[in-house]
Amino acid sequence: MNKGKYIAGLIAVTLLSFGILFGCDEEQKGITPVRSTPDTTGQSSSMWGGGKRELTVVKDSKPPARQGVAVQRIHQVDGANIERWLSDHEMEIQVTTVEKQATATEEAQYGHHPFRFDLETGERLTIKEPTGSDKGDYIKSILSPDGKYSFIQTWKNKYRAVNQIKNTATGERHDVAVDNYLQVGDWLNNDSYVLAAGSTKDRGEIWNISVDGTLKKIKLDDPDVSILMEFAAGNGKIYYIDDKERLKSFTPTQSRPTLLAEEVSTLNLSPDKGRIAVSTSRTSGQRDSRLLIYDTDGRVQGLEIGKGSVLSYPTWSPDSSKLAFSVYTADKRGMNGVYIFDTVSGKVWPLGLSYEPVYPLSWNPSGTRLGITVNDEEKLLVTYILDFKK
Repeated sequence: MNKGKYIAGLIAVTLLSFGILFGCDEEQKGITPVRSTPDTTGQSSSMWGGGKRELTVVKDSKPPARQGVAVQRIHQVDGANIERWLSDHEMEIQVTTVEKQATATEEAQYGHHPFRFDLETGERLTIKEPTGSDKGDYIKSILSPDGKYSFIQTWKNKYRAVNQIKNTATGERHDVAVDNYLQVGDWLNNDSYVLAAGSTKDRGEIWNISVDGTLKKIKLDDPDVSILMEFAAGNGKIYYIDDKERLKSFTPTQSRPTLLAEEVSTLNLSPDKGRIAVSTSRTSGQRDSRLLIYDTDGRVQGLEIGKGSVLSYPTWSPDSSKLAFSVYTADKRGMNGVYIFDTVSGKVWPLGLSYEPVYPLSWNPSGTRLGITVNDEEKLLVTYILDFKK
């Protein structure tokens, strides 16, 4: 890192520590949603007549709620990425080390070691790695919206998983007798999980799985989708992107989908199931990406919140109040680094330094901290954890 970049980064961190952040509202161009919210801000009101008018200023006894984002502190964890948060200050990290240096004929060899790390105390505890028959198993667990149940997938190999529904209060488990080839699914509501099982031959079946383990097929009449990779569900609706980059929705009782938006690359449904972050791509001289927020009926909410050559890792905070995302733009005058869209203020806030994350962005359970992992020439990886002012 040269001296100029170091000084610029130091100034940025100093500004962040004082909460001096600037919102950036990008202008939306060329993107037309299928259905958009009518704009009534320019309409005049008939309530104002002629004659003398008085303006009364009323002082609020309470200070206004904080709107926006301000960073209070930045932690640094060398040589590691965040696997998952265990609490607001504890996390499971994976430390990467060089086991064998590269030679003229062979690439370097790396080791990956799991630890439990406490951000408050700095304590790092080794996690015992699985051995024997359990070694290599990958377990994925997704809690229901009310937290009463969990859908658990234990992957034995690339194409075979054991699926179960677990009652989190009693520990009771129900086996789900279905073969699946994809880790694609979401909770439709508190009582049922939707699994897009996939197949090595075709699109595969879509299953509605009740909390007692019973199964029912969900029909989807759409010839324009061959695989369901961009997929989400919530509040009784299922969302996906078809082969022609169109965002659609349907329900278990409505097999014909509804078109919501076009030119869509990715979708991210908020945890409260109220908003969809949509990444769009279009070619106008050169291909660019834009990030928009839609409601679940396909109405765009305000202007685009991000624009660049590449948009990656859009990640909602657990309370759905903020969306973190990364932008890379070849033109350095454009957006570069990690940004946060704040739903309260409706603004986009840059996080100062030009982070280029190589792992998904990671919120702690309360949404007060954000983990950003970047490459580093000496340490291989560095994870910065940003504490936000409350």
